[in-house]
Amino acid sequence: MNSKLKLVIYAISAFLVFMLLTWILRLMAGKLPLEDGLWGVYKDSDLLLGLVVAAMITFSHYQKRKLK
Repeated sequence: MNSKLKLVIYAISAFLVFMLLTWILRLMAGKLPLEDGLWGVYKDSDLLLGLVVAAMITFSHYQKRKLK
């Protein structure tokens, strides 16, 4: 498999894990449903934060892999 494709899959996986953890934490805290949220779960800031976290984790993974 192409290394760039692996990085894209890694980034998508990191984003999905972040969003899943956000959903679980909101569910446990009793903060669902959100009135102005996407699907009643996520705010726009959650999506943006998820993208930033996924990008940082993917970049860190790429740098670590590049050093080996």
